[in-house]
Amino acid sequence: MSWFMAVIVRGAHVDGILDDERIGDLLYRLVEATDAEQAYARALELGRATVDEYDDEDGKRVTLGFLGLADLTEIGPGPLAHGTEVYSQLLHNKPSEMVVGEKEELTVFEPEDEEREDDSDDLDETAPGPPER
Repeated sequence: MSWFMAVIVRGAHVDGILDDERIGDLLYRLVEATDAEQAYARALELGRATVDEYDDEDGKRVTLGFLGLADLTEIGPGPLAHGTEVYSQLLHNKPSEMVVGEKEELTVFEPEDEEREDDSDDLDETAPGPPER
């Protein structure tokens, strides 16, 4: 068995129709499989199973649903450990623009939802919030 990284793409659907003007997301999921073909099949299964729903600010029911895979790459066999590379991406120019300036800009240090409400004036009012979990 070997480990693979599947990059799952989801899009927002309203009344069963994809709305490309709404938020979507990328999910990075580990897949354990014997080979690339099995990894592909298992990644598709994972993708189809990753559905979240929420009500937008207008009370419409929005479903974040599977659109397809953005990538599937082999990590390798064996146990995963601290420092194991699970995904990489070539940056063709300006890699310095990918670096954040401050620790607080990293996702793990972003304020919780209650603290973000104070900054709601800065948000695009047309973009729906994240799905409830």
